[in-house]
Amino acid sequence: MTVRATLWPACLCTLASLAGCATTAPPTGSDWPMVPSTASSQPGPKAQAETRIPSALAAAAAELDADALVTLPVPPDVTPYADLPNVFDRIRLGYTLADVSEPAIDRSVKFFASKPEFLDRTFERAERYLYYVTRELETRHMPTELAMLPVIESAYNPYAFSRARAAGIWQIIAPTATRHQVRVNWWQDGRRDIVDSTRAALDYLSELNVMFDGDWLLAIAAYNCGELNVQRAIERNRRAHLPTDFWRLKLPGETRGYVPALLAMARIVANPEGYGLEFSPIANKPFFAQVEVGGQIDLRVAAAILGVSEDELHALNPAFNRWATDPAGPHHLLVPAAAAKPFAEVVSSLTPDQRMPVEHYVIGPNDSITKLAHQRDIPVETIKELNGVAALDFLVGSEILLPAMQIAPLRAGLVIESELGPRNRHARAWVVKRGETLASISRRTGVPIAELARLNGLGAKARLHPGTRLIVDATERARASGRHKGGKLAAAAPAEPRRVSYVVRRGDTLHGISRKFAVSIEKLREWNRLTGSDLHKGQKLVLYLGREQDYGG
Repeated sequence: MTVRATLWPACLCTLASLAGCATTAPPTGSDWPMVPSTASSQPGPKAQAETRIPSALAAAAAELDADALVTLPVPPDVTPYADLPNVFDRIRLGYTLADVSEPAIDRSVKFFASKPEFLDRTFERAERYLYYVTRELETRHMPTELAMLPVIESAYNPYAFSRARAAGIWQIIAPTATRHQVRVNWWQDGRRDIVDSTRAALDYLSELNVMFDGDWLLAIAAYNCGELNVQRAIERNRRAHLPTDFWRLKLPGETRGYVPALLAMARIVANPEGYGLEFSPIANKPFFAQVEVGGQIDLRVAAAILGVSEDELHALNPAFNRWATDPAGPHHLLVPAAAAKPFAEVVSSLTPDQRMPVEHYVIGPNDSITKLAHQRDIPVETIKELNGVAALDFLVGSEILLPAMQIAPLRAGLVIESELGPRNRHARAWVVKRGETLASISRRTGVPIAELARLNGLGAKARLHPGTRLIVDATERARASGRHKGGKLAAAAPAEPRRVSYVVRRGDTLHGISRKFAVSIEKLREWNRLTGSDLHKGQKLVLYLGREQDYGG
């Protein structure tokens, strides 16, 4: 007989006793250290604790040395921008890229200005991350216009995942992650980690800037299509005795729209009122701080201590694939800035069983380490780490430790379509077949010839070569979702749902997927023409979800 006795309820009780019932908050103006800069030679920011600490933290034991667990303080923010109330003002003052007159920029400006709901969703997500990204750019003396790059890449959605398998707000692909030492494994995908991905993206952009002799537009283009494509385009122009600036290069259609889209967003942020938009301010202070937790911890335990929702903690730590952090590290979490020190105090006092609730499992006659690992959807190595190799004799009746709660995937890995504005990375592509013309492709896709030609940088009567990939983008032809009056958003028509692809994972059911995405089982069946309830691993489902929510992971 197999006996299971979890320690989770006891852990919650202990956390409650640690937290107490007091509601005392630290005095306004206390200095709270932030995350250290990834370019540590420059001054970093100073955060202010101006929000109320959750009551679950207020009575933590004061004698604990939590200062050693919170990221060490960095020099105060002494830039001329430190006292600005709005981080958008700070970004505007750090602009260095020339605002040139180009039709492609004008078209992108018009597109973004017609999508206020997209911008609202994007900057609502960016509120957590924008200060940090901006400070990192300043620290590295990089153009603050680059803070808009995640708008174009991912709409600041840390869970964005493209068909090219790029991930995170910076949409980093696997080779770039490997090149810049970003950890990707069963436990975590560092491309979604806000600090690590920002470091890697800015390192890569800095390298590209040096490679292209300080030309930021070429560096940004190379970030999108790769340095080799840009270098080859430059060489072609040199051989033809043509200029080699970005606007004169023959680059992929996506890249020709990508750089203007970034410059268009920078232009809109510089003067939103001029385009009938009104941006809600984002505080010019750290949203999060980094706390060293000393080892593996269950994210649900951390959320309970902080008194925040599990979704909010995951939004600050989107790299984690599981409910538990990676046992191999790094052993830190991002938490709301004002809660960093009291959170560190509580975490430092937890026992191992409280940090990672475990289950005392009695070995049955048919058990094996491989079988148990498969049943729990955890690596064999995790069981070994919990018990030590010597404890894994697996004699019937002996007791071992297993994770008390599921550490299965936190959220579904999704490809989110039609979310990212005018960029083309997620647009439909068409591979030209022998004998096809723009006119014949226009008839097949419903995209006007002039639009096909514009999106791909072609003349309306251009000859097509078999194998050429054309962008076939329907997003720009979608109706604007609202109108503006006097610089403020007026009543808008309901936003059309977005199409999301979901790949079924082991253990998924229609009921579970319907609850995950708040849709009915009947709708799931209708969208995917399902007749039964059986799903298989790897099966692709289509969902149509409200645009006001974020999904993925």
